[in-house]
Amino acid sequence: EAGAAPLTIKADRSALHGFARWWETTQRRPLDPALVVARDAAAWQRHRQVEDGKNARTINGAARTLKNFFIWAQARGMVTENPFEGLKPLAEQETGPRAIPPAAVDALLRTVVQEQDTRLRLRDQAALALLVYAGLRVQEVCDLQIRDLAIPGLSVAVRRGKGGRSRRVPLHRDAVPLLKAYLMRLRCPDGVPAIGSEAERARLLLNFDPTIPGRPARPGVDQRTIQRRLKHYALSAAARLRADMPHVALDRAGELDDLARQLERATPHTLRHSLARRMLTNGADLAEVKRVLGHSRITTTQMYTEPSEDEVRGAIGRAGV
Repeated sequence: EAGAAPLTIKADRSALHGFARWWETTQRRPLDPALVVARDAAAWQRHRQVEDGKNARTINGAARTLKNFFIWAQARGMVTENPFEGLKPLAEQETGPRAIPPAAVDALLRTVVQEQDTRLRLRDQAALALLVYAGLRVQEVCDLQIRDLAIPGLSVAVRRGKGGRSRRVPLHRDAVPLLKAYLMRLRCPDGVPAIGSEAERARLLLNFDPTIPGRPARPGVDQRTIQRRLKHYALSAAARLRADMPHVALDRAGELDDLARQLERATPHTLRHSLARRMLTNGADLAEVKRVLGHSRITTTQMYTEPSEDEVRGAIGRAGV
């Protein structure tokens, strides 16, 4: 009903289950929301910070989920008070979202070119083009239909993004040949379906069924497949960078090792963050970044103006005596 994204729903479910397990372990009885009181909320927050060692942002996010749950329960007469209403959020360290630098993105794109399976290479290059150059969320990439990709118009339409919002994102010139090659050589070799036809509503990205000989192609790829393929390429790119370290100068070897470390942590959302940082670095304003990423509030976009943990670490490294 709230239009939350699948990953948000997954995180909310995890927070609820985690609190239920903690309460039942602590109280040694089945959870009844009506029995949860404010001191339980405070004890849970302290346990997550001290015993579990979770960071403030993670704990505060889970606390918001639990507060919203009790608002829902209170409206339905399941509880009389919201135990999380007065819980003060933990102070969060102001750091920007984790991103990877352009050199790491470049190494990643160069690695995909080496994929020997033509079908995988074309499909994965198209998926990465949407993540790297358009900043789409991974679920938005999975949901794209053939009709959403407008090569002549140099844009891609997101029909239902986070919160049910739609937007149209311009395509960077480097993304166009990758998407066009996938569309013409693999997805629609006989031509793009007619406008208004049922065929153009099919999913844009193909999946290849490994359980059937020949791995037939079927429309529709899931988040896990994209995440797994990205991890494969990121680790390969990191390994290649580390293999080059003995053959370069010492300071360059340190740079390659740092790039490899960041690639090993790369995710689809990291690529989205990286696009935002590149846009701001190259002169875009917050309103432009907000529109591309599909944020509902400018305050969400403003977090990209804060240095990331990796950038702070790099600044410390450059400050040696």
